[in-house]
Amino acid sequence: MATIDSYSVVTVPLEMLFESTGLGIATGFFWQLENDLFLITNWHNVSGRDPFTGLHISTKTAAEPNKLRIWWNKKDNIGTKFPVEYRIRDSDNNPLWHVHPKYKNQIDVVALPINPPADAEPYPINQIPQDNLLLKIGMDIFVLGYPFITGPSRYPIWKRGSIASEPEVLDQDRPVILIDSASRKGMSGSPVIRRSHGSHSMAGGPAVLSGRTMTKFVGVYSGRLATNDANDPQLGLTWPAIFVEEIVAGGMLDLP
Repeated sequence: MATIDSYSVVTVPLEMLFESTGLGIATGFFWQLENDLFLITNWHNVSGRDPFTGLHISTKTAAEPNKLRIWWNKKDNIGTKFPVEYRIRDSDNNPLWHVHPKYKNQIDVVALPINPPADAEPYPINQIPQDNLLLKIGMDIFVLGYPFITGPSRYPIWKRGSIASEPEVLDQDRPVILIDSASRKGMSGSPVIRRSHGSHSMAGGPAVLSGRTMTKFVGVYSGRLATNDANDPQLGLTWPAIFVEEIVAGGMLDLP
């Protein structure tokens, strides 16, 4: 039987819809807080707008999603996914997703309260073992997402990149970690992880030799840094993991 990495099942493909009209594809993953489950993805995926300018991403249609189609992992059938549609706005068109309690939608991450179907297995990322690995500029990371909505087996693509900015020195106006990685549409909302094998550099401590693989959840990917430069440096944005915890704990609904 094939061995599947535990982090290959934390992600789910997403399709943004306005009623039955498809608007785009993205990636999401789950977070558990006590008995409540949340879908984590980007604010721009659910709002249809750029978090920095407020402008519609689709300038031709100004379309904003009111539904998400989530491709759930089927319980007891790993690698198989099935779609379920969810409304992401109430009957008055108010958003149902939560934003950061301080920065609001300037953090391009949301938490959508979600009820999984009875035959789905969500695999919340914060319930999978993690390690306190060191994060330093130049280290490799992986973006786990769906650039093609679903692959042959509907597992995510592990897109390698490297940390391109000092992870402990964040810009106050845009508190992101930059990563050096070419990516495609569809990977927005992906979890970013650091993976280490054999000898592990630990945060606040010496290196550790271990026969097991270690993993750290770094943050949420939200696409590439916008540029009009023909020599695009292909820098991606990653919102640190602490923002996910703060959004879920804060329980603040977004404004219309």
